[in-house]
Amino acid sequence: MNYSQYIDEFVQAVIYDHSVATGLKACESNQQIVDYAFSLGYSFTHSEWSDYVEADWLLLPAPQSDLIRAADVTHWSWAFRQVSSWRAMLMEGA
Repeated sequence: MNYSQYIDEFVQAVIYDHSVATGLKACESNQQIVDYAFSLGYSFTHSEWSDYVEADWLLLPAPQSDLIRAADVTHWSWAFRQVSSWRAMLMEGA
């Protein structure tokens, strides 16, 4: 599946730019992630983002993806759990 190049660029920006990662902490929905990315100049649709996240989750064992889906959206780490490369940024116990 082809995703917007902006999704990959945004995902990388979160990894390599502390200020971008800090802003992601406030996101409590995929729409908020899309809106946050757009505010930084990364333009992709909610549908494209949802497809990207779903494709990432399909690579996980069911118990792990179930835990991610059940995560509390008000916890600062929720948005980081959406993509494998962001999950790798979380310290154990987050």
